[in-house]
Amino acid sequence: MKQVLIENLGLMLATLATGFGGWFFGRKKATAEVEASQIENAENLLNYYKSIVDDLGGRLEKAIEALKLSEIEKQEVIKKFTEATDTIHELEKKVDNLTEELRKYKQLSGKSQ
Repeated sequence: MKQVLIENLGLMLATLATGFGGWFFGRKKATAEVEASQIENAENLLNYYKSIVDDLGGRLEKAIEALKLSEIEKQEVIKKFTEATDTIHELEKKVDNLTEELRKYKQLSGKSQ
């Protein structure tokens, strides 16, 4: 038995050395692959968030443009309302003046109210 162990001791030592060397250098390779995978995942995530931000930026620009158009329309409506109010006041004054003139004509013709 001792003789079998001695004959195969070199083979066992070579196998152990190969296994240890494979584990030692494979560990560095595995660590590098994990880091590369993490970097790739981070890049993909960054591109995903960048696309979301770009989309939101486009939506924001559209919303701002719509708000500007809405503000312009609001100003136009205010202007038209102001003009209509001024016209109403002018017409009220004309009605008051015509009513006053009608009273004067009635008084001249001898009719009382």
